[in-house]
Amino acid sequence: MSGTRIFRPTDIPRPDAVRLGGALTGFAVFDLFAPHGPGVATWLQVVVLAAVSLPLATAVVRELLPLRPLGGQLLVGAVVAIVATAFLIAIGLEETPATLTKLVAATFIGYALASLLQTTAEVVAIALLIAAVDIYSVAAGPTKVIVEQHENVLNAFTLTFHPLGSSGIAQIGASDFIFFALFLASSERLQLRMPLTWTAMTLSFGATMALSYALDAALPALPLLSLAFLGANADLLAARVGGSAGSPERD
Repeated sequence: MSGTRIFRPTDIPRPDAVRLGGALTGFAVFDLFAPHGPGVATWLQVVVLAAVSLPLATAVVRELLPLRPLGGQLLVGAVVAIVATAFLIAIGLEETPATLTKLVAATFIGYALASLLQTTAEVVAIALLIAAVDIYSVAAGPTKVIVEQHENVLNAFTLTFHPLGSSGIAQIGASDFIFFALFLASSERLQLRMPLTWTAMTLSFGATMALSYALDAALPALPLLSLAFLGANADLLAARVGGSAGSPERD
């Protein structure tokens, strides 16, 4: 039986507080102290971002996964996180503190959107569509205009990461984390390879950042993110979309 389930206070799913707190604290501490670390080559800064900062950020998304069954109800939490983000930016805490609230907001939005996708074919279609749209947007569309002409807008809708020993920042769009959460939630609900999916998608963010540094250009993150999701679950997705294997019932 399909439909929206309303959770009572006694049966609301809860993340593991220790693991979630560890991911949040680990990211915050490392991001705050990274600029004060030893000066290293730029390529090594990218490696540290890919090996430490990004996994800690995506671990927050993973540790919030028990809340996925709340579906659309998570939009309330997303609104609260967005309001908190606006407040933090207004008082000058637009980097690490605001990045954490943006991360939570993006995760909740992604999980809420994932609840709208009922079949494996829909998830695959979204993965292919957003990759194409993101390539266009960064190359010649709205994202290109924002990056080149509207720095304040760019900063408001990106998560910032501090490289080791540098006062500069690396940025990833909040929308990229929305789709990270959407694919992670879908991999769990559709009984795909969730741990492998998380690992592959986290590596995809690092790979995009490394390519961006190597090419000295802003690159879209969603193509590699989609490829990571599809690649980690290729055989299962192909079997279900092709009709040779069943798909789990929707929530």
